[in-house]
Amino acid sequence: MKKLIFGCALMISGIIGSSAWLIAQAVRVEPGAWSSMMNMFPIIGFGGPDGIIVILFFALAVLGAIIAIRSLKDDK
Repeated sequence: MKKLIFGCALMISGIIGSSAWLIAQAVRVEPGAWSSMMNMFPIIGFGGPDGIIVILFFALAVLGAIIAIRSLKDDK
């Protein structure tokens, strides 16, 4: 049961962290500076350090989901 709660907490923190980082990137750019939202983020090409941080947050969410699913299979 402890692993399930730990996995769910990791998953939620990864999702919240990644979405907050993406929102912070969107707010940082001045209005009218880019033609579309997709041009704003260097994440698409995995180019910038911001993209690496967002990918790490998403990896944290996936790791939490794996831990939670494994703990559900163990508890019978």
